[in-house]
Amino acid sequence: MITELEVHWNNFVVINHKIYFEVKKLTSFFFKNGKYKIALPILGFGFALQALLIIDYLPKFLQYSDNVKNPDQLFTYNYEYIVNLYQKLGEEGRNFYFKMLGVDFLYTTISGIGYSLLLAALVKREKWYIILPLFLTFSDVFENVSQIILMNNFPEISALGVTISSAFSAIKMIGGATSVLLILFFIGRNIIHWLKNKKTTI
Repeated sequence: MITELEVHWNNFVVINHKIYFEVKKLTSFFFKNGKYKIALPILGFGFALQALLIIDYLPKFLQYSDNVKNPDQLFTYNYEYIVNLYQKLGEEGRNFYFKMLGVDFLYTTISGIGYSLLLAALVKREKWYIILPLFLTFSDVFENVSQIILMNNFPEISALGVTISSAFSAIKMIGGATSVLLILFFIGRNIIHWLKNKKTTI
């Protein structure tokens, strides 16, 4: 007779197999399409969106918030910080923040795809970590969704909701730093290989 524990274990195994195969498919897709001629134009569009956020949206946000930082810029934040921010933003500022998050959704998605393609082009091998920037994108998207839910429920927001949003922010920051280090490492490695090959041909 199959126990409830065995049923849960079997479900856990099935779910993990599905996740594994989905990750494999994603990795394979980015490895096959990981070319500089694809990655660089996508990243160029991502940089344009980033510039729009920094030059246009962020200064307006800080005007509404009385220079209280956007949570997206912070590693972590707490309940008191978010309540204070939303109060300072006011209804008009929160509506503006909704629009800003819409642009950030697009920027995050484009950049995550672009950096994964760039990493695939640099690594030149089908390794799971070439899609790390894409998982960073998911963290940023989940944080944005959390912020939208919190704003929709303001002033009736929970400390747990803020903690969840803050956790996604921390994951995003750690993932971002790791992705940048990986990209720099493989750029350096490829330059060293290129210099060695150049010496052997002289």
